[in-house]
Amino acid sequence: MKRRDLLAFSMSLCTGLLLPVGVRAETGFERYQRLQREGAASIQQEWLQYRQAYLAAYKDYQNRLGRVWSRPELSDKKVWVEYDNRLQTRRVVDFEHNEVRLSFTGEDAARLSEARIRAEFEKVVQASIRQSYQQDPLLNKVAGSQPPSSSQGVSGIRQEDIDALLRQAKQQQQNTSKGKVITVTIPLQAGALPARAQNFLPLVQTASAKWQVSPALVMAIMQTESAFNPMAQSHVPAFGLMQIVPGSAGRDATKKVYGKERLLTGAELFKPQTNIELGCAYLHILDRQYLSAITDPQSRLYCVIAAYNTGAGNVARAFSGNTSVKEAARRINAMSPKQVYAHLRTRLKYEETRNYVQKVTAALAQYQG
Repeated sequence: MKRRDLLAFSMSLCTGLLLPVGVRAETGFERYQRLQREGAASIQQEWLQYRQAYLAAYKDYQNRLGRVWSRPELSDKKVWVEYDNRLQTRRVVDFEHNEVRLSFTGEDAARLSEARIRAEFEKVVQASIRQSYQQDPLLNKVAGSQPPSSSQGVSGIRQEDIDALLRQAKQQQQNTSKGKVITVTIPLQAGALPARAQNFLPLVQTASAKWQVSPALVMAIMQTESAFNPMAQSHVPAFGLMQIVPGSAGRDATKKVYGKERLLTGAELFKPQTNIELGCAYLHILDRQYLSAITDPQSRLYCVIAAYNTGAGNVARAFSGNTSVKEAARRINAMSPKQVYAHLRTRLKYEETRNYVQKVTAALAQYQG
């Protein structure tokens, strides 16, 4: 008897002593598969619990703000919002419209001065990712108490530009059902979006090289997803620059990056380096695995863009009526890239994704060359 057969026989005797008569011992591979299934189910359950807690905390915080403001505003994908402790002063960086808005109500509006406006604007300029996370009551409640380590600024505004920007400020007063609100709008310089993009370019270049994806594509997706707002969050919830959804794309990407599925939430996904690497890893999965049967690189690129927003299954459904990527790929491979793009723009189920393909493709040209 060969040594490996002897070892296998000995193992079967040992395990057989512990099993009822007629029950076959679980092989090592079967045990591995079972643990993988159990692990995946555990992560999915953890994600559902997290999402439920996040949405409940969001609604609770919105209700608290509604007692002070007639139109509460919370952070989203392209707008970062912060309130003072009494909720009477609101600081907003609108990354999409390229402006800062400072709003005051109650006693803060009654006692407003130029010095106060400047002080609040300086807080916006000086706010770091770490500090913003620590002061966000919603994130602290559900996303874990350990803040991101990043000291990078949220707004991307330089300290030396404060005086010039404040000279452009415009003030507006509004009477609401909750009382007077004074809003000071400070427009940022033209071209601020590319300037913010430069802050993250080194991280993008490193991660895109590692995962063999186009840095221009990563930048275009980041611009479309968050307008380079490092504190971006949405009701899904999705987090960070590339809007990683922990329970779907985040699980696929963590398995690729870390060797096993992990549920990353809150602080971890607000670290630009982590967020960008996971986004690049997910693009790699879409391009090299899920949609690899699409032979034309340009056609595959259009489908990868759509899949980043809606998933590979929904992209397949737009071509074949079901989630079979293999079947969809046969149809896609019979079309020109131009036809594939037009098909995605008209046949994808969700309008958001149809527009997403157009936005990312348009932004892509800005970063190529």
